[in-house]
Amino acid sequence: MLALVVKVAGLTVAGPLSLLGLLLLSGWLPWLAEVSGARYWRWRQRGLIWALVNLTALIWLPLGWCGYLATLQVSLRLPAAFQNALFMSRYQWLPVVSVLWLGLWGYSLKWLPALWQQLHRPTSWRGYWRQGWQTAWWPVVRRFIRYSWVVVAAVILASGWLAVTWLVESWWPAAGFGMLIIAMTGLQVATWCALSWCWHRGWPQLPRTSIWGRVVLLIAAISFAGWWGRPGPGHVAAVIAHRGVNGNDGVQNTTSALKQTVRTTAPAMVEMDIQPTADNHWVVMHDPNLQALAGRSGAVADYRLNQLSGLSLRENGRRGQLSPFSDYATVAKRLRQPLLIEIKAVANAEQLTGAFIARYGHQIRQRGSAVHSLDYRIIMAAKRRDARVRVGFVTPFYLTDFSHSVADFYSLQGLTASREQVNAAHRAGKPVYFWTVDRLVDQQRLTVLGADGLITNRSGQVPAISSHYYFYQLLNWCLAWL
Repeated sequence: MLALVVKVAGLTVAGPLSLLGLLLLSGWLPWLAEVSGARYWRWRQRGLIWALVNLTALIWLPLGWCGYLATLQVSLRLPAAFQNALFMSRYQWLPVVSVLWLGLWGYSLKWLPALWQQLHRPTSWRGYWRQGWQTAWWPVVRRFIRYSWVVVAAVILASGWLAVTWLVESWWPAAGFGMLIIAMTGLQVATWCALSWCWHRGWPQLPRTSIWGRVVLLIAAISFAGWWGRPGPGHVAAVIAHRGVNGNDGVQNTTSALKQTVRTTAPAMVEMDIQPTADNHWVVMHDPNLQALAGRSGAVADYRLNQLSGLSLRENGRRGQLSPFSDYATVAKRLRQPLLIEIKAVANAEQLTGAFIARYGHQIRQRGSAVHSLDYRIIMAAKRRDARVRVGFVTPFYLTDFSHSVADFYSLQGLTASREQVNAAHRAGKPVYFWTVDRLVDQQRLTVLGADGLITNRSGQVPAISSHYYFYQLLNWCLAWL
């Protein structure tokens, strides 16, 4: 029951309230172990078990905590500038940290039997450490792998409920809501039964939950399912053509592709990339170097504008020309097409952003266009120069809540999307765009999740509201466990 309350708090209010709920939830397992053993613990023993449980949880944090990692993320708030420093240096620290964490997590499996033993009879840190150190690693791993059938069974069960929900909603859309409630309730009850069975294996003398307790849990599961899957307001996400293309019908970030995409798909916005040249002009280009599209060595910042303008580009058997931003913007104006301009975090882009906004800010505002960037310093520079220009913060992953920033909207990685982060942004009155969303199933589920815009390479295939709304609600809930 407490777990559901904490989850709802994370989805609706987050901040200190849901963080307090997570702290209370972290004390639930030690309390349950003490009650199950029918033995009074001293406060030192309670503190030991609480610390051990939380240490294990922190090591296992990247695995998602069955969806509660997202609750923790929206409960904490780090300055956007600090998070930006982590984002911008991710290629330096992430490979090292990932390898170190994987090694730490794998080695921590040795201490799982010690933790289980401490839950039965708390002793000391020294006893916990010694037992884990003396435990052979491979037998524990083999046992861990042997129990992986539980995960496989959960995936099969969830897939079955998803398939049934899809079929029911295809046959009778109005019955989709009821099917979603049945499916979510069934999955929650199955999870509780599995956890209860595991716990009773350790404490066989523990009495079973009373009939009234089961009724309360069932009502809580049904209520949560109904609240999660309640019908939405008929929201349709805006279609944003990534790099100005639709599939393989042109060379990315070229005016020829822009014309083709606007004519065939009429996107709400066209997302495109700009970066500075050696003589402080701006050209439309995503890659920091010219090798992939132009077959020429060197970075864009090493060339002057007159060396790049009109340069022949090739991609997907198509041809195009590299354009200055001024030319691209002129074509967009003639087509009456709003742009989502990504200022690439390369070379001296931050120092030149103010001058770029001074020159083009009026045009950007008039056309309903906007600017976003992976570098928070760039969007701060743009906002300082003209507070009326809409700016967005592009993030490669979601770390903690950063809704209190200068950004007017957020462009978030679709792979790490969660309902918590969408709700947090919307509570701050800021739209959320997801990138890069090319698969139909992701376009549908992110729309149902509440996305305000989908940045996609396939702007021609994005559908309206799905006729399988409740299926995608159920899919989002199942994926939230990851």
